[in-house]
Amino acid sequence: MTIAQRLHELEISTDGAGFSRLNEPLNHWIARTDITQGVLHLTCLHTSCSLTINENADPRVLKDLAAWMNAMVPQDGAGPTGPDGKRRRYLHDDEGDDDMPAHIRTALTTQTMSLSVDNGRLLLGTWQAVYLWEHRSSPHHRRLACHLIGDMADPPSDQSQLLASGKNTTAKLLARRNGQRLNDVVQARHVPGAWAEDGGIETDVDLLIDRLHEISDQQ
Repeated sequence: MTIAQRLHELEISTDGAGFSRLNEPLNHWIARTDITQGVLHLTCLHTSCSLTINENADPRVLKDLAAWMNAMVPQDGAGPTGPDGKRRRYLHDDEGDDDMPAHIRTALTTQTMSLSVDNGRLLLGTWQAVYLWEHRSSPHHRRLACHLIGDMADPPSDQSQLLASGKNTTAKLLARRNGQRLNDVVQARHVPGAWAEDGGIETDVDLLIDRLHEISDQQ
């Protein structure tokens, strides 16, 4: 086994306050790194959104979480109660009433987490999903630092010469005949109409699809 590490920045566009599921984009990236087992450390590169692991099946759980947060930290621009029993406005309100409440919500949750990776995928419970929790009212473009450290599976001995010749990750995936990971890569890279745009030249995706067909026929 070979120890390796990869650093990546995942970009997420949110629709305003709410949850963006990260399982699929994270797994697609992990599959492309060729690291099969290790630890993925995530850092949210903002101060008004956060990360959480929670229910992945019943959407009412996320609605209840949002309702609880709205009750705990209202986004009306009014801050804590003063000596006179009245709420005063937050001092930091440069970007609107939801500005300071978003920072408080971030402080109450978390901006980093470490997750186990096994067999080239996140190791999560049956009902677990990783979410980016947007705390601002309006849509935002968010960035997430992904640092993966772990083992790369050694190639089969009869393929060592092929991989040593400088072939990219696509060649390695083809050599290992891992159908599930190949499918993940195809989905991540597929661009409708790309074949015509490339003038009929075979691309990595074309090769991956051909190999998937071969594996399916062999089974």
